[in-house]
Amino acid sequence: MLDINLFREDKGYDPEIIRISQLCRFEPVEIIDEVIHLDNVWRQRMFELEQLQKDFNKLNKDVAKLRTSGGDVRAMIQDARIKKDSIKMKKEEVQAAEEARNEKLAKIRNLVDD
Repeated sequence: MLDINLFREDKGYDPEIIRISQLCRFEPVEIIDEVIHLDNVWRQRMFELEQLQKDFNKLNKDVAKLRTSGGDVRAMIQDARIKKDSIKMKKEEVQAAEEARNEKLAKIRNLVDD
């Protein structure tokens, strides 16, 4: 399987090389754009997951501070449970996006030698 970074222009690679390789093999080149799209979806979902985790961690720290000061933390704990459920759902979305991307990626054969 090809390295996903070969499809990422922001990493300094050129997906056109993969398209040319696909053409040389008489394989469809549309799959390259599909992989790029699915990779972008996966990356966006990962970003969202990381943000949710960051918010959850901050909330946990706030709960701990409030607890030590003797405040009421019931509302914050409820928010933490909601965030934890959101994280669980987002992880499932990330996994589904990664599986879809890898399924398409596995269909692309190695680059043709010059």
